[in-house]
Amino acid sequence: MFQRIRVGVVGAGAVASSVHLPILSRRSDLFELKAITDLNIKAAEALAKRFAIPLTFNSATEMFQSKEIDAVFILNSGSHAELVATALAADLDVFCEKPLAYTHSELALIDKAKSSSGKKLMIGYMKTFDQALYRAKERISGRPRTVDVVVLHPSGGSQLATTDVHLESFPLPAELVPSIVDSDKRVISTALGDEAAEAFGREYMDILMGSVIHELSVLRALDLHLADIDYVDRWPIERKSESFIIAGRTTDGVRVTIRWFYLDSYPKYQEEIRWVNENEGHQIVFSSPYILRVPTEYTHTARNGLDHIEHTFKSYQSNFEIEIAAFANLVNTGAEQEEAIAAALEDLVIIQKIAKEICRKEGLTLGGDLASN
Repeated sequence: MFQRIRVGVVGAGAVASSVHLPILSRRSDLFELKAITDLNIKAAEALAKRFAIPLTFNSATEMFQSKEIDAVFILNSGSHAELVATALAADLDVFCEKPLAYTHSELALIDKAKSSSGKKLMIGYMKTFDQALYRAKERISGRPRTVDVVVLHPSGGSQLATTDVHLESFPLPAELVPSIVDSDKRVISTALGDEAAEAFGREYMDILMGSVIHELSVLRALDLHLADIDYVDRWPIERKSESFIIAGRTTDGVRVTIRWFYLDSYPKYQEEIRWVNENEGHQIVFSSPYILRVPTEYTHTARNGLDHIEHTFKSYQSNFEIEIAAFANLVNTGAEQEEAIAAALEDLVIIQKIAKEICRKEGLTLGGDLASN
């Protein structure tokens, strides 16, 4: 039987409020919610009251050093690298929401801290724990000729409207805004260089590293590792990019396309992955990640004589909950689905290849990581 893990949480935003804290609170067989911290202390205090979290800390470092927790869930927006490295150095196991790192220097910092501490580290790729994806992996019998991914992404507000997100808002204190903006700018410039950071830095952080990274994790779970990027288009550039079309290849020549569209008022979030070859087809449709208990649907198409047969499976179990239980298993037994540093590096390399192709197409100078890797 697992020993309950005393957990601290960094971040009191929408993801913590609508997904992680409700699950952590419900799974009291695995976790004891002990502490929470956020730069916006009023938001942290509100969630502490709502979820009966006994301790609220003014800083993450103070919480890490308190000896009150065994593990930490890092759920804040922006860069996670320094928090992850500090938590590992404080002898804590770490669950970190994606992305683990925006730059190679960030990833090196985390890798060093993990190696020195010997603690466990897991990245929040919840879709890779979906039961529909597991069913697809069981039924796939060959290699695809092509895999197409389509994401229809409405506004975050519309996705959260019917969730358990905390309804009272707590604006970030004005005096904290400049330092957060400056921190994001430094990270993006380190990743892309100043010119590319100005041209599409926010899209690199919010879309590629914030959303497309999930598609890469699902592809990887299906044993599809992108190696080359052949084409990238983004538009409308003049008012910030809201759509991406990305075409790439695996080392064995499987063609993969990712079409990602931000559609502010679209009725619902949807992600579809369609895997096909001459003999079989596999389709996975994910709904909004924030709405728990809405099913993911998997359809397998195969030949049946001169006709065809389809098998459909719907998974209602929250992939977030399966993921959180897997973290408890990792902490207690060391069993991991995927090695965190290797997965983060694969994501970082391919997303920066996408960024390089954007620079090539738009005539932007390669800088930062793009110039040296």
